[in-house]
Amino acid sequence: MRDRRRSIVLGGFLVLVGIWLLARAVGAGIPGWETLWPLLLIGGALVSLYRALAADPREGDGVWFGVAGALAGGLFLYITAGPGEWDDMVTLWPWFPMAAGLGWLAAWLVHPKEVANAVLGVLALAGAGVGYLYTRGQLDPRVGWTLRDWWPLILVFVGVAYIIQYLVQRR
Repeated sequence: MRDRRRSIVLGGFLVLVGIWLLARAVGAGIPGWETLWPLLLIGGALVSLYRALAADPREGDGVWFGVAGALAGGLFLYITAGPGEWDDMVTLWPWFPMAAGLGWLAAWLVHPKEVANAVLGVLALAGAGVGYLYTRGQLDPRVGWTLRDWWPLILVFVGVAYIIQYLVQRR
């Protein structure tokens, strides 16, 4: 059953790519690879999310990649196919730690005993928030320098989270 489904998906994908390449070859005004490549990331991420949620037991790593990859792919698509420009990354970069943080929180929701995912999610979202404030000029640069000096605390928090995770899962 799984091999049949894989054949259908692969066959359908090849048909779509073939039609797209043929249309480009005959001059149809459709976007090229340089515009559409984020769709591969989004598609792969959504497939990963589906497979991770359909598995028994559910797979936290696949959920993380599904959420984070789809959100990151969405940002890339905004730049390649939407109104965004690559120069906008100067202010949009906090989207990446935010995507990772939401992915970790989603993975934690799938496996609540994996406390480290919750801690990583919260820390990544906090980092994204600080990055957003900094890129918007709403955070004094001196605060950024102070945070730079204290970043090893992140390692301490994550380490403590893994120790708690071990103790919680041991029960």
